[in-house]
Amino acid sequence: MVVPELDTPGHTLSWGKALPGFLTHCPGHGNIGAPYGPVDPTNEAIYPILKTLFTEIADVFPGNFIHLGGDEVHYPCWKSNQNITDWMTAHNMTGDYDQLENYYEKRLLKIVNSLNKNYIVWEEVFAHHVDITPQTIVHAWKPNWKTIFQDATQAGFRCILSAGWYISRISYGEDWQNFYLVEPRSFNESATPEQLALVMGGTMCMWGEHVDNSNILSRFWPRASAPAERLWSPQTLTDVKFMEPRIEAHRCRMVYRGYPAEPTLSRGHCQVEYSWRRHR
Repeated sequence: MVVPELDTPGHTLSWGKALPGFLTHCPGHGNIGAPYGPVDPTNEAIYPILKTLFTEIADVFPGNFIHLGGDEVHYPCWKSNQNITDWMTAHNMTGDYDQLENYYEKRLLKIVNSLNKNYIVWEEVFAHHVDITPQTIVHAWKPNWKTIFQDATQAGFRCILSAGWYISRISYGEDWQNFYLVEPRSFNESATPEQLALVMGGTMCMWGEHVDNSNILSRFWPRASAPAERLWSPQTLTDVKFMEPRIEAHRCRMVYRGYPAEPTLSRGHCQVEYSWRRHR
């Protein structure tokens, strides 16, 4: 099953040219040098657009969940926009941009709820105390994920983890070992069985800032095998040495089958070398 993510109100810069007025105008305060920032929650015209968009998404993707994003909202853009400042004053929100974000999220959640869909949200939506339904799944991605898991499961919400499994990031050496040692159920030694039961697992992330068709397969494989095994293994299985021969064998298996899987061990090698010429 494919779960689509439509991340708003941030990460929407590409929408700006197609939908004038949809984004907040904030010259000098936008993301990555652009004159625009997040969705403008004070513009009533955006909500019918969101209704139309999410209605189509709900029809195309029949699963029960839609990922609504909600991360990395760029508050300086909102703060610099006088129209938003005036609107917030009129609605008793002066200076409280968490409350402005909550206003937007509540409007969006009302739309999604009307479509009989449940949703996944990035951890900021939970941390900012948005009124989410009990069926919501909280998706943690920051280094403080253990605190998020503790608070979210204590409040009765299910959780999934991506922190520690950003496959798009690389470092020198055998960094798959770090992926292998991330355990979603290790957020609190005193966690109750009920809390642990709310940990659904995790997802690996491959963001595209430095990845394209030229390197996506070699960056993904076989490093992604480490978190994959972690997610289907007992919590007590933490021996990296136990994993080494199997991830190396899997790497060679993929190379033999024509995948440009990168080396996993500094002292390892495959009997068959990958050749771009042979597989192009």
